[in-house]
Amino acid sequence: METTFKNDAKGDPLVTKDGLIDLGVMTAKQYDDIKEMTQKITAIVADDLAQKGLVLYDIKFEFGYDAEGKVMLIDEIASGNMRVYKDGQYIEPMTLSELFFKN
Repeated sequence: METTFKNDAKGDPLVTKDGLIDLGVMTAKQYDDIKEMTQKITAIVADDLAQKGLVLYDIKFEFGYDAEGKVMLIDEIASGNMRVYKDGQYIEPMTLSELFFKN
């Protein structure tokens, strides 16, 4: 899992767990919750794609937390946020949407 700051002007720089904690962006528990959620959601998406003969290469999620500090997924899970291959060939996001929702 890689974590980045959402900052287009700076190229969405990478940041470590320790950096996030030291900067007061999140607690160690929040980071661990994000990591666990990422692994669970990725497994669900990868399994769904595999049933259609597709291989998930990577995926991007955006997380935040509420006023009580509970971590939550704050963005959609969409074809434009992942790289998927079929038979070794990259599938463009629009094509992926068509393949995924095909009966």
